[in-house]
Amino acid sequence: MKKLNLSILLLLLITNLGLAQQAIEKEVNETLWKSFVESWSRFDAKAFNNLHTDDVLRASGSGLTVGQAYKDRTAQSFARSIERKDKRMIHFWFEQRVYSGNTGYEVGYYKIVNSRPGEEERTYYARFHVVLRKENGQWKIAQDWDTGSVNGVRIDEKDWAKGTPLVF
Repeated sequence: MKKLNLSILLLLLITNLGLAQQAIEKEVNETLWKSFVESWSRFDAKAFNNLHTDDVLRASGSGLTVGQAYKDRTAQSFARSIERKDKRMIHFWFEQRVYSGNTGYEVGYYKIVNSRPGEEERTYYARFHVVLRKENGQWKIAQDWDTGSVNGVRIDEKDWAKGTPLVF
């Protein structure tokens, strides 16, 4: 009887943990990633930058950018895209998502479709890692890193096709 009770308790605990994970993922999707996609696609630098912590750390092949320097660079980049009349869309799928309290760590892939007047549409793929932090009830990106290749192999449509894109 003790084994049965322990098994039931363990099953309930695992179920509750899974439901809690799903609830956080849903919250992050709706409050962070949906707004990320919308603001990034509209070149709305203010809304986009508000999705990042004030001390955000952005790592890329060209180095590190931190805090306001990252936000200023983003605003400048968005302004150039508006001037050129660029159009773009970004899509995500997640390979791993874990949370503990007000901190999250997510790994996934993104696909960008970009067009510019007079040029052919281009598609880009990359893998990303982000650290999330919940501040004042809002999930924000605290650290961001991405790459277009893994172990020297370019990320492409085959990699993208392995996952299920996030749909809002």
